Amino acid sequence: MDKELVKYIIHRILAGESDIEKIKAEASHKYGSSSIIRNTEIISNFPKSKLTRELFLLLKRKPMRTLSGVTPIAVMIKPQGSCRWGCIYCPFTGKAAKSYTGEEPAALRARDNDFDPSKQVLSRIKQFEINFHPTDKCEVIVMGGTFLAMDKKYKHYFIKSIYDSLNSKNSKNIIAAKRLNEKSRHRMVGLTIETRPDVCKKSEIEEMLEFGTTRVELGVQHPSNLSYKLTKRGHTVKDVSDSTELLKNSCFKILYHIMPGLPGSNPKKDVRMVKKLFEDQRFKPDMLKIYPTLVMPNTPLYDLTKKGEFEPYDSETASEVISEFYRYIPKYVRVMRIQRDIPATKIHKGVKKSNLREIVEAKIKQKRFPIKEIRFREIGLNLAKLDSTFGLQTFAYSASKGKEFFLSYENSKFIAGFLRLRIPGGKIINPLIDHQTALIRELHVYGAEAQLSSSGMVQHKGIGSKLLLEAERIAKEDFGMKKATIISGSGVRPYYYKKGYSLTEPYVSKSL
Repeated sequence: MDKELVKYIIHRILAGESDIEKIKAEASHKYGSSSIIRNTEIISNFPKSKLTRELFLLLKRKPMRTLSGVTPIAVMIKPQGSCRWGCIYCPFTGKAAKSYTGEEPAALRARDNDFDPSKQVLSRIKQFEINFHPTDKCEVIVMGGTFLAMDKKYKHYFIKSIYDSLNSKNSKNIIAAKRLNEKSRHRMVGLTIETRPDVCKKSEIEEMLEFGTTRVELGVQHPSNLSYKLTKRGHTVKDVSDSTELLKNSCFKILYHIMPGLPGSNPKKDVRMVKKLFEDQRFKPDMLKIYPTLVMPNTPLYDLTKKGEFEPYDSETASEVISEFYRYIPKYVRVMRIQRDIPATKIHKGVKKSNLREIVEAKIKQKRFPIKEIRFREIGLNLAKLDSTFGLQTFAYSASKGKEFFLSYENSKFIAGFLRLRIPGGKIINPLIDHQTALIRELHVYGAEAQLSSSGMVQHKGIGSKLLLEAERIAKEDFGMKKATIISGSGVRPYYYKKGYSLTEPYVSKSL
């Protein structure tokens, strides 16, 4: 490594330049280097006294991974017995769990680690640490197939292995592993499980609570009984509304997977579908993943396409349709992902551009309509500064027979944090919750991940405390609630203990 080249790069960064890739390219040309220096090498040679948090973030490789405040870890289940249903669009190659080809980044990592959950977690943590990402706040997602429909012994082994690997110690059961994780080096701040609406009833919800699940992703696709019939989905719209109500009244965060361009639909119907999701109180998810329909080889949908009976959206149509979705996505919703992570070479027909989200966002900016969606406004992703223009805002809406409050800390452009408060209504299945229990389903402060012992740029600035106090005030003074209950990842429990909450497994609760 050329020390003069490194000094030159560091000098330009300290002078205020921020286009790191441009600086590195020009430095390589100036010093006749045949390769581009890695950011990790720049960091290791940077004067420690001058490496500020902002410069460190600027130099971190792939900073988008942790700018929303947590480190994501995807863990994939085994292919065998991963899903027994026969949706016409769903691929299964035998290389990975159903709905994956085996060539996606998460699937490749799973294959490299023999689908062992512990090995997958440890290899991902190692990868993040090599790239200088903090890994003390981990958000785990269990991916592939229909995990909750698998053998009970396998499910418990899988989840316990995740905790044991985070804890670097084996526990006798999941409950003990969660308690140990409260003080672990790698804390579980969130656990997400994907499932079907018809595999999300009382028994499955009880199991997810035991696992420490905080978010549930429902494969809703297109909430229409005709669509479900055409795609051989195997459930109804009532399954969607029923599971949504039970999940919200159990304190979960809810994400819907939706699929524009399915058989029987068209651009106008898809836009109406999204509009309905946020007008009909039976639905109103907290988050979305938008996956345009892809035609994959060796699926019934592939056969229909070959016969000329189906044509998927191309990139232009998909991006236009999805950009129109944003007109109807309210301020309490975050679009977590647009487009599946499937290699283009594995797709027979459909959207093959991996930068579909960028295309969608460019269209939205051209149309110049106001965007309310969370991700567009996150302070971390926009590298904005927290200042006196930020303040507490409250947005109330009805959903699943209850009352929801989206409390946010924001200004006219950016959002720094939010809290989801629910006053429950409808069917309640958990004995720890009644109609006098206020449910805090999510508390999230945005910004680059602050390590648990540090202050960070936005996190640990007291925003969470302000949001929590306001939620408790609304629950007690406006609705006469007797208790506040929070669904919390095991690694976040100590934060709530300091706020007067105590553990009532699987929740933390406090008398109001």
